Amino acid sequence: MIMYLRAGWLFYRSVLPFTVPLSILVVLSSWFVMGQLPRLLPAVLLKLLTFPPVIYLTSKFRPNQYWLYRNLHLSPRQLWAGVVLADTALLGGLLALLHALSRL
Repeated sequence: MIMYLRAGWLFYRSVLPFTVPLSILVVLSSWFVMGQLPRLLPAVLLKLLTFPPVIYLTSKFRPNQYWLYRNLHLSPRQLWAGVVLADTALLGGLLALLHALSRL
């Protein structure tokens, strides 16, 4: 179990430079469009729409990145499911923190 979590973290670290700027862009764009901090559901839905291009681009730019994970019996779908869950949870935590700070 620990091996799978470490492999998932290793994969998440490799796509983190793509997903974190998109999360910040989602928050900032909806903040400027609506004039207030975005609500959780629209921001999460907008964030989920950014994953297909990220998955496509990373598979095109790094086609051989899955060999290590396949040897550990992890499919790309399992890896990306973990990334989507972790990144969406981080976005939700960021929005909760921003909402808490705005009420102070």
